[in-house]
Amino acid sequence: MITEPAYPNVGIEINSDCVRLAAVNVQGGKIQVEHLDSVPLPSSAVQITPFKPNILELEPVAEALKDLWMRARQRTPKVCLLLQDRSALAFSVMLEAPPENREECVELLRFKLKKSIPFRVEEAQISYFLDSGVPDYRSSNLWVTVMNAHVLQQYEEIIRATTGSDCGLVDLSTFNLMNLAHSEIYNQHWQGEDHLYINLNRDYISLAITQRDRLVFYRSREMTYQNGVFEEAMEEIHPAMMFYQDKLSGSGFAHAFVYALEGGEELCRALEQTHRIKGIILNPAVSHREAKPFAPLLGLLMCRKPEFL
Repeated sequence: MITEPAYPNVGIEINSDCVRLAAVNVQGGKIQVEHLDSVPLPSSAVQITPFKPNILELEPVAEALKDLWMRARQRTPKVCLLLQDRSALAFSVMLEAPPENREECVELLRFKLKKSIPFRVEEAQISYFLDSGVPDYRSSNLWVTVMNAHVLQQYEEIIRATTGSDCGLVDLSTFNLMNLAHSEIYNQHWQGEDHLYINLNRDYISLAITQRDRLVFYRSREMTYQNGVFEEAMEEIHPAMMFYQDKLSGSGFAHAFVYALEGGEELCRALEQTHRIKGIILNPAVSHREAKPFAPLLGLLMCRKPEFL
């Protein structure tokens, strides 16, 4: 299913190591990458967590945003903001019956998740979607993301203060890696197959599984750096494989879509050797040599599939 929502054409991603900015334009119905830029951050500036405001040092983040904004070709009144998975919490929720409307859906989800969230759920930003990615409340089986209001407000305020723009759309990294992969799946007619998604970021690893284009598994956790990034990633992938086979009756993944800031090719080789899965590192803009680190951000800007968030 392809739609054409009016997304802002400029996207900003804040990670613990850098801030990224990307811009696209639409010509003749085709979305083209116009601008990619990034500024590094000190390691102490941002700490990705769902429990408290993430930006520990405002000045370097603000300076990075100002530099990127001044160098940008487009300066839109609204931007897309891509946040890291560990800035929010995600749940698969079963309701007793489909809600009657959006308001009832949100209230039921707040009640259902109240004991699972270590901050005030009444003030949290709650988003929900079907396993197809469509943001529809008319189901008793929903995927839900919950974001601490103080975390979201800090990000939105620093964007507004440094660029003068509002955040027209806020989304998470792995769900937009999935959006980007969906374009490849759609073009190659792979919708009927099972796929694994791996987001190996600086501070966390996230895994997702789709079966027949339906999200059936999602997990994100912090990296501990006890055994090395590559080894830790493989240790996290192994139980997900067991869950896929034992609980989801999986017969084998057609592909694994991999996003890794370092060691992506090595991870793809290990997936093929250990689990016989073909790894694919998405290149969202072939004409831009440094596009691969921007894959989730460009997934947010370039994809017109209904959001996974």
